[in-house]
Amino acid sequence: MSFVVAGIGVAVGGAQFFGARSDKKRAQREAAAAQAELNKQKAAFQAVDTSNPFASMTNQYQGLENTMEDLTVNQQQADMENQQGSQQRANIMSSMRQTAGGSGIAALAQQMAQSGQLQSQKTSANIGQQEAANQKAMAAEAGRLQTQEASGAMDVQQKQAEGDQWSAQQEMNKTSTLMGMSQADLSGARQAEGAAKASQWDAVGNIAGAAAGFSDRRLKRNIELIGKSPSGIGIYTFEYIDKRLGEGKFQGAMSDEVSKDVIIKHNSGFDMIDYSKIDVEFKSIK
Repeated sequence: MSFVVAGIGVAVGGAQFFGARSDKKRAQREAAAAQAELNKQKAAFQAVDTSNPFASMTNQYQGLENTMEDLTVNQQQADMENQQGSQQRANIMSSMRQTAGGSGIAALAQQMAQSGQLQSQKTSANIGQQEAANQKAMAAEAGRLQTQEASGAMDVQQKQAEGDQWSAQQEMNKTSTLMGMSQADLSGARQAEGAAKASQWDAVGNIAGAAAGFSDRRLKRNIELIGKSPSGIGIYTFEYIDKRLGEGKFQGAMSDEVSKDVIIKHNSGFDMIDYSKIDVEFKSIK
């Protein structure tokens, strides 16, 4: 009866073991696909340009031309006034020559010369006023351009400084995010590995608890033959090298001394024996 129960336990444990192995492979495929997508996204994120967007910014007001430098004096009106004055004086001289004597003409000529001199002075004053106004306009425009250029230079410096700060912050954010991604990758990989191992060892525990155990000679130490079963199978005492398989001293058989139909091949490549099929008892003898 105990062999029947043990056989059922081995069957259930074996099904659990191979089911866990299948789940592990499926999880590995899904994890590989997710990792590939994550690597793709990480590469795209890594390539994001975080350089200073204002690094090549230039001063839009630098080198502007002073449009007031080309102002000229309007001499056309002055020339016209001089021509009109000369013509008027010539007309007067012609008229007076007919009605006045030589002495009268001389006095009139002197008077008209003085009038022409006054007119020339007036014209010169007008030109001087225009030149002064032009100089004032040029100076005002030069001052305005200098102010604009200085203001533009300050704007460029401020924007470039802000861009440097922005670029540095973006680089920090990128590094922090990539580190978080890497840590998440590592944590996920370790959790998946731990879960797979735990599931497989649970299955192994169920099998061993039912009526089987790792019986591969390579997993054992302090091996000692203590007798033989009625069918001639060697009975040994031993300890497992890996404490996860069990601590203390155990009694059982060696897989290389039993028939292959009672051996369960573990995914690790080591042998287990289905003790429900042989006349040797597997037990702890602590």
